[in-house]
Amino acid sequence: MNNINVKYLEKLITPYDIKNELNITYEDALFIEKSRNTLNKYLNNCNSSDDKLVMFVGPCSVHNYDECLEYTKFIKKSIEKYKNLFIVMRLYFEKPRTTKGWKGYLYDPTLDNSNNIKLGICNTRKLLIEITKMRVPIATEFLDTIIPQYIDDLITWGCIGARTVESQLHRQLASGLSMFIGFKNRTDGDIDIAVNAMISTSDTHSFLGIDINGRASIIHTNGNKNTAIILRGSTSKDNINTETLQYTTEILNKNNLNNNIIIDLSHGNTYEYGKKNYKKQIDNVNSILLLKKQFKNISGLMIESNINEDNQNINNKPLKYGVSVTDKCININDTDNIFKLLNSSI
Repeated sequence: MNNINVKYLEKLITPYDIKNELNITYEDALFIEKSRNTLNKYLNNCNSSDDKLVMFVGPCSVHNYDECLEYTKFIKKSIEKYKNLFIVMRLYFEKPRTTKGWKGYLYDPTLDNSNNIKLGICNTRKLLIEITKMRVPIATEFLDTIIPQYIDDLITWGCIGARTVESQLHRQLASGLSMFIGFKNRTDGDIDIAVNAMISTSDTHSFLGIDINGRASIIHTNGNKNTAIILRGSTSKDNINTETLQYTTEILNKNNLNNNIIIDLSHGNTYEYGKKNYKKQIDNVNSILLLKKQFKNISGLMIESNINEDNQNINNKPLKYGVSVTDKCININDTDNIFKLLNSSI
């Protein structure tokens, strides 16, 4: 009578074993620690004379190992070229679905519904290590609460998305993570929910999870005060306006929270005439530059970018090179133009 809807169970490699098998060097660990500390400085102090604008840039989701490394080369060159920006590469391996669909490279790395999660975890960690060795800082969204045990040592910045920002599990998880965490406002535009998440995450928590050896454990956390809100717009209204920024700044100050704001140039901030227009990310940059004169606490921007623009259906094989299989993205030429404009204007 029990487990009538469970097909079968598979044993999974432990976090300890995979970190031993796919380990990082002391120099790699120092780079990640330095990247985290630098990011914390820029996202916690918006009036410092040496502040840089933080940019979280990359594909909506990773679906191809080699294409991802090719895109990383572009990010690496941009880091070396644009010194007024602190560029962090967006690497999203898990995708929350509103109903159903491909859940990300970590769960289905061969894009054929075989759900080879073992391969997905191994390939994800390998890719993270390769990119770290290129000395490119990495940002990701945390969706499954067990996965951080396998990859957390390679992440500079983490995000809790619009669909999980209200989840107690994710707030507890964020309270124990060792990196800066961004919280998106909810898909309906609710900002207070993200503020509540920041308050909750700053506190201590005790919850169930696994340890590095894969054993069920009770995890006790210190709380994480390195958090910020991400304004991602909604289906009815964008967040790139004076009214929203004023309200967000006031509510953060009222709750004695970090009032630095990250703005997602994509998602709900790209609606035009009731439909998303991914190229509006480019126009949004000009709006940000005007708003930043009044709101110095705009400290970071997020961009969905890939080698080539637009998106494609994951079931239409063969897939086009360097094109997203989830949200539509701008291409690297448009991304470079955004970097150039921001670097010269900040």
